Amino acid sequence: MTNALPFCSFVVVNYNGLRHLRGCFEAVQASNYPSDRIEIIAVDNGSKDGSIEYINRTFPQVRTLVNSSNNFAAALNLGVELSQGEYVAFLNNDARIHPDWLRHLVEYLEDHFRVGAAAGKIRFPDGRINSVGHRRLPDFYWEDIGFGEPDEGQFDKPMEVEGLCWAATLFRRECLDHVGPVDEEFVMYFEDVEYSKRCYEEGWPLHYVPYALVEHEVGGSSAGTGLTAYFCNRNRFLYLAKHEPQELLHGVQTSVFWIEKHYSLLYDTLLVTFKKLIESHPEKTVNAVLPQLCQRLSPVYGARDIDKLLARVEVILGYRKPSIAIYDPALHFIGGGQRYLATLASILQDRFDITFIGNRPVAIAQLESWYGLNLSQCSVKIIPLPFFEKRGARHIDATWVTADRKNPFDAIAKESQHYDIFLNANQLTKVTPLSPISVFFCHFPDSYRTAYFAVDRYTFIVVNSNYTTKWLQKRWRLNPSILIYPPVEMEGEKREKENIILAVGRFEEGGTKKQLELIEAFDRICRENPEIHQTWKLILVGGSRPKNGYLQQVEKQLETVSGIVELHVNAELDELKSLYAKAKIFWHLSGLHEFDPERFEHFGMATVEAMQNYCVPVVFNGGGQREIIESGKSGFLIDSIEQLCARTRQLIHQPELLETLSQNARDRSRKFGREPFENKIKNFFDILYQEYATLKLPDPAEIAKSGVMRD
Repeated sequence: MTNALPFCSFVVVNYNGLRHLRGCFEAVQASNYPSDRIEIIAVDNGSKDGSIEYINRTFPQVRTLVNSSNNFAAALNLGVELSQGEYVAFLNNDARIHPDWLRHLVEYLEDHFRVGAAAGKIRFPDGRINSVGHRRLPDFYWEDIGFGEPDEGQFDKPMEVEGLCWAATLFRRECLDHVGPVDEEFVMYFEDVEYSKRCYEEGWPLHYVPYALVEHEVGGSSAGTGLTAYFCNRNRFLYLAKHEPQELLHGVQTSVFWIEKHYSLLYDTLLVTFKKLIESHPEKTVNAVLPQLCQRLSPVYGARDIDKLLARVEVILGYRKPSIAIYDPALHFIGGGQRYLATLASILQDRFDITFIGNRPVAIAQLESWYGLNLSQCSVKIIPLPFFEKRGARHIDATWVTADRKNPFDAIAKESQHYDIFLNANQLTKVTPLSPISVFFCHFPDSYRTAYFAVDRYTFIVVNSNYTTKWLQKRWRLNPSILIYPPVEMEGEKREKENIILAVGRFEEGGTKKQLELIEAFDRICRENPEIHQTWKLILVGGSRPKNGYLQQVEKQLETVSGIVELHVNAELDELKSLYAKAKIFWHLSGLHEFDPERFEHFGMATVEAMQNYCVPVVFNGGGQREIIESGKSGFLIDSIEQLCARTRQLIHQPELLETLSQNARDRSRKFGREPFENKIKNFFDILYQEYATLKLPDPAEIAKSGVMRD
C-alpha cells in the first residue's frame, strides 16, 4: 500500500524565517501520509538568522539548499529541479498544513488527471478565510477569493479557479515540466498569477479542494515591509507586458505607482517591463504597443530618459554591442593621453562598438600608425566646434570658454547621449555627459572649477597616478573611482649599449621638459670630466610645432655647449625605439624649480619606456616619477642639477652599478606595461558591462530596508 502512493516533494522557501520553521516542518511530518513517500527541500535565500544551521541541527532529514540570490521565484525553480516527487508542493514557511492535506490533494489529483494543481482552504489562524483561489478584478488586479470572510461553509465545494495561492499548493509533476520554470524576473508576488495564466494556456486547469485545510500567518517574512505593495504593483506590469500587451498602457495609467505619482518607482520598473514586452511578442505587436507607451511616459520622464531605457534593453537582449564614445579634443595630435585611450579602444573593440570623437580631421589609419595599434573595428566622428574655428585656434583651449558665453562643448554633450558609455579622454572639464554611463579620464586636474565645470557629473573618474589623485582631491574636491597606470609599450630586447644619455619630451614653448637645463647639466659634466666629453653624448628627442620659440632657444644654446649634443625633432617611432635600445642613461627634469603642480610629470611614460629598454633613469624627484622609480634600486631620483651630474658620473664610473640598475629598471618597468593595464581595463569594463548589459532584479531585502510603499 505504501509503495502504491505517489512520492511527494515539499519545497519550502525561507528567508530569515527561523521562528516559523519548526511549526512548518512538524506539520508536514505529522501528515497522514507515509513518511518514506515524502521529502522536504528547504531553499534558503541568504538568511542571516541562523535558519540553515537550525534546520541541519533540528531537522536533519530536510534537504537544505542555498539560493545564490534573494529571489523567491528562483528558489522555487531550484527546489523543483532538485525534487524527485511525482507531486510537488509549494509551501510557505509560515503555513501549517493539516494532517490530511496532502492525502486529500493527492487523491483529488489522481482522480482528476488533467488538473495541473490543486490547493485547499487556506485560513488565517483566527479561522477567517485567507484564500480559496484567485480571481481577476477590473484593470487586471487580482484578489484572493473569500479573503477575510468568516468560514461559514460558503466555500465547501470543489471548484475550478483562475489561480491558486502558493502558500500551500500541490502541483502535478507533468504540469510543472510542461509549463516550465517560474518566471524569475517576478522575484516574488504575482508570480503565482502569471504561472496560473500559463497553466491554462497549456491546458492545465487549477482546482480548489475545500477539505484540504491550511493555516497561514500571511507575510511571515515580509509583514510591514512594503514588499507586497511594491512587488505586486511592479509585477502587474510584467504580467501585462507578457500576456496582455494591448492593455499595458491602460495598466500603467491605472497603477498605484501612476495614480499616487510614485514616478521614481514606476521608472525603476520600465526597463524590465520593456524587456518583457519585446522578448514576449512579435515585432508587429511591439511596434503597436511600445510607441504609445513611450509617448505617454515621455512628458513625465523626458524623451531622453525613455530613449536610454530602450537603448539599454537592446543591449540586454543581445541585439547589439554596447556603444562607447571616446572624446578627445586633441585626438588629431600625437600624445601620451591619446595613446592611453587608443590602447583602451584596441583592447575593448571586440566587445564594444567604439567611436572616437574629435574636433579636427583625423583617421583611424593615422591613429593606428601613430600608436602601432589595431583599431580596425573602431570608427571616427568629427564634430567641429565653430567657436574655436572662427578664432583660428590651433588647439581646443577650454579656458577660452567663460560664463558669459554659450558653452561650445554642448555639441559634444548632445552627441554623448547617443552612446551607452561616454569616455572623456583628455580631461576637458566643460563637457556634460548625457549617456547612461560616463567615465572621466583625469591625467591631471590642470584647471580650477570654472564655468560649466561638469566633472562631478560623471559616473566614474579614472586617474593615471597617485600624484594626480592628490591634486584631484585638493583642486576639485573629488575622489577617483580607480587608478589605472598608462600602458607603456616600448619593451625591446637587450642590446649592446652605447655611451648615450637620452632625454625624451616635447619641446614645449613653456620649457616644462627642461631641455635647456639638461644641456646645461651635460655641459657641466663634460667641462669637469674630459673623459666623458670625449666618449659620451646627450641626445634630446621630442615633438615640436612649427615656429617654436623654445626650440630655437635650445638650438642656440647648442652653439656654446661643450660635448656632443644631438637634437632629434619629431622623430619617427622606429628612430625613438632605436635610441632607447642604444642609450645607457635616461634623464628627465620636469618639475625642477617649479611650483605649479601641472608643470611636474604627472606620471612619466617616457621614463618607463626607457626603463623597458634597460636605460637607468636619473630623473627629478617629483610628480608621478616617485611612483615609478625605487631610488637607488631601479634608478635615481634627484632634486637638483648638481645631484643629476653626481649620479650620472657615478653610473659612468661604476659600470657594475650601471649594469645592476639597468636590469632592475627593466624588471620594475613591467609594473607599468601593457599586461597590467589590459587586466585593469578589462576588469573595470567587465563591471560596467555586467552592470549595464545584465538586468539587475530588485533584492527584497533592499526593498524592505528602503521602506518604499511600507504597509
